[in-house]
Amino acid sequence: MSRTIAGALSGLVAGATAWMKPYRRAMTRALVAERLAQRVSIPTVGGLLHFETPSARSLHDPWSLYDNEPETIRWLDSLPAGAVLWDIGANIGVYALYAARARGLRVLAFEPSASSYAVLTRNIEVNGLSACIAAYCLALSGDNRLDYLNMAHTEAGHSMHAFGENRTVEGTFDPVFRQATAGFTIDRFCELFAPPPPAHIKLDVDGIESAILAGGRETLPRHTETVLVEIAGDSGPVIRHVLTALGFTEDTQFAIAETRRNVLFRRQTGGSP
Repeated sequence: MSRTIAGALSGLVAGATAWMKPYRRAMTRALVAERLAQRVSIPTVGGLLHFETPSARSLHDPWSLYDNEPETIRWLDSLPAGAVLWDIGANIGVYALYAARARGLRVLAFEPSASSYAVLTRNIEVNGLSACIAAYCLALSGDNRLDYLNMAHTEAGHSMHAFGENRTVEGTFDPVFRQATAGFTIDRFCELFAPPPPAHIKLDVDGIESAILAGGRETLPRHTETVLVEIAGDSGPVIRHVLTALGFTEDTQFAIAETRRNVLFRRQTGGSP
């Protein structure tokens, strides 16, 4: 139904402007698109969060903020105000914005997809959270290199992209676009730019989680207290192996039956092994 109505309305605008000269036609259609830009407002304990959603896919995560990944919200709600969170694979910023607005966290958000990053920065702007969230359009990776983000879709809000390869947790795919992207390890990024180190990490990149974690072998044991990582497909054993080697243990008490999509790891008391 939604697609049918959307098609009819776009056809109506196209027909109503068809008689105009090319520039005026294009300008009018652009103004209509701007005025129809969708904005969703979601209540939190810290006040409303506003999300601009220029694509149908970018509407999904804000609309289902509390239902899609309830364990992520539960974890964020447990973190102390002022702590530094790194959101790796931030997409359009749903959890980064929630962490800043509802929990008072300082957030570094990493999102290599240009279209999702554009919406992420716009959402930071419309919520007045630029003092709390620093967003970077780059890929964290297992090494430092210039490569390509192989994209399954190019619209904002989509996932299942892959940096430097064409395989995700769902298997191999043929990218519709290859976006040139810079990649850094966590350790090298910290060495070069001296950002606030991550006390807590949310990691969801659909395939190279273990490589990203291994690239933080110096930073994580020294600074990071908890890591919430999405585990899908056959990625579990290698992610657990890397985090165990870095001095983290899985918090099995955190998990709730049937909700093992995101798994919480805590650094062992006493720091690195």
